[in-house]
Amino acid sequence: MDTLSRSWDLLGQSFAVLKSDKELMWLPVLSAMFCLAATAIILGIGLIVVMPPGPFPHDAAQQKLLGKAMAPFIFLFYFVIYSLGIYFNVALVSIASNRLVGGHATLNDGLQTAWKRKWSILQWALLAATVGMLLQTLERCLSVLGRVLTRITGFVWVLASFFVVPLLAAEDMGPLEALYKSQQIFRRTWGEEVAGGFSFGLIFLLLTLPGLLLPVMGARLGQTEMLAGAGVMVIYWLLLGVANSAAQGIFVAALYRYATKQEVSAGYDLDDLSGAWQPKVR
Repeated sequence: MDTLSRSWDLLGQSFAVLKSDKELMWLPVLSAMFCLAATAIILGIGLIVVMPPGPFPHDAAQQKLLGKAMAPFIFLFYFVIYSLGIYFNVALVSIASNRLVGGHATLNDGLQTAWKRKWSILQWALLAATVGMLLQTLERCLSVLGRVLTRITGFVWVLASFFVVPLLAAEDMGPLEALYKSQQIFRRTWGEEVAGGFSFGLIFLLLTLPGLLLPVMGARLGQTEMLAGAGVMVIYWLLLGVANSAAQGIFVAALYRYATKQEVSAGYDLDDLSGAWQPKVR
């Protein structure tokens, strides 16, 4: 319950900062647009190239063969999506870091910073996509114990790489150096082992639930109202997703500033930042 309460506080503080810099929400919008276009192009071309003539195969063996044939396109998809997501996150964190110390960085400034880091971003995206695909492959192939170990490895990877994006935004460095510095910052601030931490994902899930009521309420009035309610629900979810992505970028910038300089950004609480991750009690 304490974790949920702290997560709510941190997200609320991040949204409060976002209210004064609403233009930061354009970066998640641009990221989503480019990612959707890349998904349609890469997976569409992949299916055209490897898909056998006729209807989609329903046989398990044929589907497995199709999955293997699609593997190069799936990896390319991972790489491109990671690259685009990291590119716009670097731009967002770069602007947020500047604004949190009283600067006046613009969207153009953030995008220029990301462009200067393009080779570092591509190298990190390649590493992250490789690790992500390996973990998913191992989870599908291993037993229950193997899956547990894979998920633990994934959690460790998340912690070690948590500050890679703000590091790329602040300095031009290679992926391995950024990963090393990221885990060093994390260990120095919260220790070598943590029991858990904030969960924006859970808060975001809870905030999406009210949207489900809209089509249900509309259905009581008629089919047209139900469709209208469903449309409003989708719009609500899209806006919530954009705001959540922008708020998380601001939070990462504020947490990076706290972890590296022990400075609390305006709008944030010291106790919430210091307790964002909870060290294991021995």
